[in-house]
Amino acid sequence: MKNEKTSRLTIQNISKIAILSALCVVLRYAFSALPNIQPITALFMILVGVESLWLAFLVMALSMLISSFLLGFGLWVLFQTFSFGVILLIWKIVLIKKWNRYYLTFFSAVLAFLYGMIIDSVMAGFFKMPWWSYVLAGLPFNLNHALSTLVFYPILEHMLRRFYHEESVKTNRSR
Repeated sequence: MKNEKTSRLTIQNISKIAILSALCVVLRYAFSALPNIQPITALFMILVGVESLWLAFLVMALSMLISSFLLGFGLWVLFQTFSFGVILLIWKIVLIKKWNRYYLTFFSAVLAFLYGMIIDSVMAGFFKMPWWSYVLAGLPFNLNHALSTLVFYPILEHMLRRFYHEESVKTNRSR
C-alpha cells in the first residue's frame, strides 16, 4: 500500500478535484447562453499556479466531460480537452518566469485567444476545410473568449489566492 503523503490521489486531492470540477461545470453552464464567455479558462490557469498542472488538467478534463452532458457531447469535447491541455502547458512554462499580475492577466487573454486558434485549426483539419475559413468564422468568438478571460482572470485570481492564503494561514496556526 502506498504512503498517503506520496500518493497524488489523496482524499484531500480527490475532494478538491470534485469540488473544483463541480464549480467549473456550474460556471460553464451559467455562462453558456453568452457566446464564448468562459470564466473557467481563467480558473484552469489559476489552478496551475496555486495547485499543479496535474490537478488543473484533471479538473479541466472532468469539467469538459461532465458539462458536455448538459451542453452537448461530441468529438469536439476531445478537441476542447486537447486545446485546453496545450494552453495549460504553455501557462505552466510562463509561470516559471514569475511575471507580475498585469502581465499574467494580459497573457491569460492571449492564451484564451490561442485556445480558439488551436481548436479552430484542429476542427479545420479534421473536417478537411480551409484553415482560414474556420479562423475567420471563429474570430468573434475567440475575441469574446479572450476578453472574458481578461476580465475574469484578475477577479478569480484574487479570490482564489486569498482563499489559498487564508487556508495556509489557518493550517500554520493549528500546528
